[in-house]
Amino acid sequence: MFRYEYPQFEKKHLLRVEMIEQLRDYPLRYLHLSFNEYCDGIVSGCRIAWDNGRLTVFPGILYRSGNLYFMDKPYIMECLAENRVRYLKIQFLTEAVEKEWRIGSTRIVLEDKKPDLACEMELCRFRLQKGARLRDTYENFEDCSTEYDVINQIHAPFAAKEYSTLHPSILKQYARETLRNQVSDPYDVSFAINIMSNGGMISAECIWEYLDVRLDGSLESKENQDMYQGLLRVLKEQEPRVRRRGGNDSGIEGVWLM
Repeated sequence: MFRYEYPQFEKKHLLRVEMIEQLRDYPLRYLHLSFNEYCDGIVSGCRIAWDNGRLTVFPGILYRSGNLYFMDKPYIMECLAENRVRYLKIQFLTEAVEKEWRIGSTRIVLEDKKPDLACEMELCRFRLQKGARLRDTYENFEDCSTEYDVINQIHAPFAAKEYSTLHPSILKQYARETLRNQVSDPYDVSFAINIMSNGGMISAECIWEYLDVRLDGSLESKENQDMYQGLLRVLKEQEPRVRRRGGNDSGIEGVWLM
């Protein structure tokens, strides 16, 4: 049955071991029950930015094999232009036991090798040319996959129930462009509105079902890259109606261009 149980702390009353254990265990139970159906990935934060030859990973939370990993301070590392594909990864180290602590640690590394999914998680990939700046903002949805000088987070798993999903920033970019296209397809409109109303957090299963309808079942696989390519294909197939503002020779103040 469901219940709650909180220790009562009162003046001149003894502080029992059971009360301390309750305080220790309650947040752990809450977190475990909240995330026990989640797949590994980024839970929150972990924004990445580059400036003057340095790469910064901002604070965030990761979920991996039933454990939450927290980083509460920015991590800064050298990142020079080398004109080759590089992978920013989290390496999960073997759990350590020290006296009364169990400690799960990680390393943040920047390498030329793709992540080993058995012990690593990708945060992003990029190819920075000499003399260029590494961008963490996108001009449009297609720009998310630009090969040069752009932080590519398409392959970074975002933690969600049952399956990891695309990064919310990518999905919000898709939703914004869909709505700006002023589409009439109800699937496009409802999918975009759901993305925006959930802050970009949409399950992979929802993306699969949407693409299955819009692409007539032609989604090649359920990997992040294929989900992104499927969304890009839908976006290109949409017929945007662009409203032209201002006067013209006909005296009509504005018309819809198809």
